[in-house]
Amino acid sequence: MVIVLLWMGQLVGGFEASAIQNATPLFSLVKHIFPNQLSEQFFAMAIIVFSGVLLNATINKEQFFEKHTYLPALTYIFVMSLFPKYQHLHPIILANFFVILSIRRLFHIRRAVDARRMIFDAGFFLGISALFYEYYIAFYLLAWGTLAVLRPFVWREHFMGLFGLVIPLVALLFYQYMTDNILDFVVSIQPKNQYSFSFIADSWFSLGIGIGISLILLIVGGRSFIIRQKRSSLRFKRISNIILFMGLIVLILSGFFALLDYRNPAIFMCAVLCSFLLTFYFFYSRKQKIAAVLFYLTIAYCTLTIYYEQLENIFN
Repeated sequence: MVIVLLWMGQLVGGFEASAIQNATPLFSLVKHIFPNQLSEQFFAMAIIVFSGVLLNATINKEQFFEKHTYLPALTYIFVMSLFPKYQHLHPIILANFFVILSIRRLFHIRRAVDARRMIFDAGFFLGISALFYEYYIAFYLLAWGTLAVLRPFVWREHFMGLFGLVIPLVALLFYQYMTDNILDFVVSIQPKNQYSFSFIADSWFSLGIGIGISLILLIVGGRSFIIRQKRSSLRFKRISNIILFMGLIVLILSGFFALLDYRNPAIFMCAVLCSFLLTFYFFYSRKQKIAAVLFYLTIAYCTLTIYYEQLENIFN
């Protein structure tokens, strides 16, 4: 219901989407399945909701918090719905889904249990995510870091992870060979610009407000996370390092975008990370009243951002 309310302006008021350039072959194939834009939007909404619920269930299962919470799913849905021009099926929606599946398998890795099956699954899901959004191949560092923290070095486990990562890429290579486009394989997986405008806002004013709020929330969320980590068990400290690795990879990819002057919606890459960090702040804040006010102000700001153009047209 939440995502329907957030996407209502696009569903009812007309479809205005960002232009997807240089889409990967797999994403283009999925996109052509849908007969019209409305069905594509509903599919995108379903994937976002399912991804949020799956992430939420994973967080609750691993007992990051003393009691079950629905904040991770709500946060994920809000972040992925934040900009109306991206309220349609785009590569990161699908890539994030497979990253969440990978994270779910990484959390299953234990020190005393053979991890080959889990790391293979994680690498395989990350390989699929890279077929939708090529930059996500960098998230294999997440799998490698998890093994380094949770397990002693076992070369078979690292090999199985790489094997799982390569399988989807080999499948793409085979597809390109069968369609006589073998030379397009390198083109389809090399980094390139896919979006036509800025990943946050078109105006500097909105850009400044958006970045300011994001930084404040991430800083307070990161602080609460670090405090919680210091007071927790050794197992929690180890699995929570997955979150730190994720943040590092997002920073690396964002820096890569900035270096190449790519215009990509990098904020969507932060959706999974935000679901963790913001929940830590709102859940463990010592001043719950301030946290509650900040929570509702954030929701109000996100909603205003989504419907700003419609409200502007009404009052003008």
